[in-house]
Amino acid sequence: MNKINLAFIGCGAICTQIIQYLNENLPNKFDIKIIIDNNINRTKKKCENWNIKPVISDQFADYLVQNDIDLVIESASVNSVKNYAIEILSKSDLLIASVGALSDEKFYSKLLSQSVEYNNKLIIPHGAIGGLDAIGAVKNSISFIKITTTKSPESLIGSEGFKKYENHKFENKKLIFKGSAKEAISLFPKNLNVAVTLSLYGVGTQDTNVELIVDPDIKTNKHTIYLEGDFGTMNFDFSLNQSLTNPKTSALAALSIIKSLEDYK
Repeated sequence: MNKINLAFIGCGAICTQIIQYLNENLPNKFDIKIIIDNNINRTKKKCENWNIKPVISDQFADYLVQNDIDLVIESASVNSVKNYAIEILSKSDLLIASVGALSDEKFYSKLLSQSVEYNNKLIIPHGAIGGLDAIGAVKNSISFIKITTTKSPESLIGSEGFKKYENHKFENKKLIFKGSAKEAISLFPKNLNVAVTLSLYGVGTQDTNVELIVDPDIKTNKHTIYLEGDFGTMNFDFSLNQSLTNPKTSALAALSIIKSLEDYK
């Protein structure tokens, strides 16, 4: 059986966890052809540890000259999705980790059209939450939906929406954001991707309510989803370990991508 050829955009915490898993568990299914990342030296060291020899580059153009990529896995940034996703879908299937980019509904619609036009798959993993199949089943009956995320202050450093709190000493839990998923992802693009994922399965970014709580004592990332409608009510609670190398994201984010790859044909 021919191997499936992969390209990675971004070689941070999520990519690292994925490639380690593929190397150890699915070595005969995938061939990693190219990794694009701004930090070439770091990526080279990782590849030496994994004993793989893909093309390593910091230029997207080097992906474009590859003619045999089946699937591109993006785990870099919202801007990477906005800059490259449409072009990728004209050549390859695409899995997007930075789903915050999809809060732009016109852009999301363009991606779907591109996927259909070129008969390439657009894959959106569930990320750090579950229950999305049930939510999708009742989406037309939802009258209210909210996700409340609780994170440590350290995991929010660097976000636009956290700037005024970076020198604040948190002694107790504090609600620091309340608004729509569209607003949330613009202020916390690396922290609240889950809100956009939820909105894609539910009622859209404008009507998905988001609350972000800072807890100085929390050691996990917590997400609580509540929705109501003609069907009744639903509650989902997740308390997830942070990625060992990136506290901004849950370890489940990479695991959800790994599941997508296990199912990929």
